[in-house]
Amino acid sequence: MAKTHSTLGPNSGKIGELVYYTRFGKEFVRRKAETFTDCKSEAQLRQRAIFKATQQTAALYGSMLQRGLTKYAHSQGHTEANEFSRLNKERFTYADGKVTIDYPALQLAVGPLPTVAFTACHAEGLHITLTFTPNPSADKARPDDVVHIYAVSPQAEVCMLMASVERQSGQAAFDLPDLSDELASEHETEPTNKRKNQTNALTHSHINAIHYHLYAIVEAANTAPIPTLSAAEKKTDKLHRNINRRVSNSIYIGSITKN
Repeated sequence: MAKTHSTLGPNSGKIGELVYYTRFGKEFVRRKAETFTDCKSEAQLRQRAIFKATQQTAALYGSMLQRGLTKYAHSQGHTEANEFSRLNKERFTYADGKVTIDYPALQLAVGPLPTVAFTACHAEGLHITLTFTPNPSADKARPDDVVHIYAVSPQAEVCMLMASVERQSGQAAFDLPDLSDELASEHETEPTNKRKNQTNALTHSHINAIHYHLYAIVEAANTAPIPTLSAAEKKTDKLHRNINRRVSNSIYIGSITKN
């Protein structure tokens, strides 16, 4: 992916292996996507499976991507979902007809702000206490920068903002939601054809154990209070409220399994 300001190439269209297009008011050029003649070849099956998995994962992490990836994605001429796919293509592997996702390595935010270092995680039931090093002396770091903590359960298909605390506090505490009863109720309901075909359908052995991944994004205090948008709000948002956020790279804190 590259930006182009040359008058030699077209504003849109193809020249050989290059594709020119305009997005978000900027001109870009990329190579033409690879094509396959055998729609059932191993390469095509792999591409389809990974594409489907990346799009589903991007949808799951949607609120995090709005906060942490919109500004960077637009600078590259991409939507958040497409930029997520580009950044994380090595995090999705395909073997024996299944896609495996490296959740700790997912890149969910890109930005210049310094991160924080998490040093301890204490769990008492559903109550979680995290301790981190505020690192206020780093370049571009401010003590009132806000650390957003997210809990994500691919199993339950939820991504939740759990806490927002100032960098200088050095600690965040919150209660994870108890989703076991809700999942058990869904499992007992007669499944639709769509649910029967889902590869991640829950089994009885999974119902009582909910697995959470914890992530963090640091954001400048002046934009941190601005909420992320629903899908409907985003379509009609003329102020581009997510574009001007100043954030850090995303931080993987760890995983917690609650029985």
